[in-house]
Amino acid sequence: MDAKLGAWLDEEMKEFSEVLQAFKKKQKNKAPLWMAAFLIGMVALGFIVGYDAAYVMRVHFPIGCGIALFAGLCFWLPSKISNVKAVRKAYEKAMQEFFQTEEDKELFVKQMESGDYGKANFYNVSEETYPGRFIAGPDYWVFFNRFCRFIRTEDIQSLSRQNESTRVSYNTGAGIRGKSIAIGVSLIIKYKEGSASAKANRNAEETLFFSKSEQYQEAMELIKARCPQYLSWAGDKREG
Repeated sequence: MDAKLGAWLDEEMKEFSEVLQAFKKKQKNKAPLWMAAFLIGMVALGFIVGYDAAYVMRVHFPIGCGIALFAGLCFWLPSKISNVKAVRKAYEKAMQEFFQTEEDKELFVKQMESGDYGKANFYNVSEETYPGRFIAGPDYWVFFNRFCRFIRTEDIQSLSRQNESTRVSYNTGAGIRGKSIAIGVSLIIKYKEGSASAKANRNAEETLFFSKSEQYQEAMELIKARCPQYLSWAGDKREG
């Protein structure tokens, strides 16, 4: 790896390590709340359906304890498994694939050394094993959400928003019904025809997914503040 890129990565991982520790702390703080919610919910369910206190304490309480322990384990295990070494590997892989020319390397390092960029960290402790991270500068962006991606702004043709949803089915007694539930927002990046990014991405598009609309908005504010080209990119909202 280029020495200057390596130096930037060392600093980035140093900072990400602090972000990861904050993420783990939030995971641990949230675990007792979910455990208590499952336990109380299971006990309350017993009373709601009409069982007496003795039955609820004999049946529903132990089940609630089991579910609560499982919920706590779901928070505890990821906090033990996640580490900055895995994040570094994701960055290194993305950098190896992205930086193919000396010009790219030099321009990226110049942007990062100048401090001309903004950063946002996303703490989706209930859904993710790692925090998300978005860095936006006038020439390059970095996006980490389990995988790492680098974006060259020179190659961007347009940006658009797409609301993401999933279809769930449920039985109403009178039949099966379906309902769409929002699960997040995606930033769709359309690349210029013939650009290096268009050739490297299927359909000449890149999708950056955000679990919450507020996080998408935070990323867009960074782009607007740091990228003079934003007005030429602004596209239409896509409904997912």
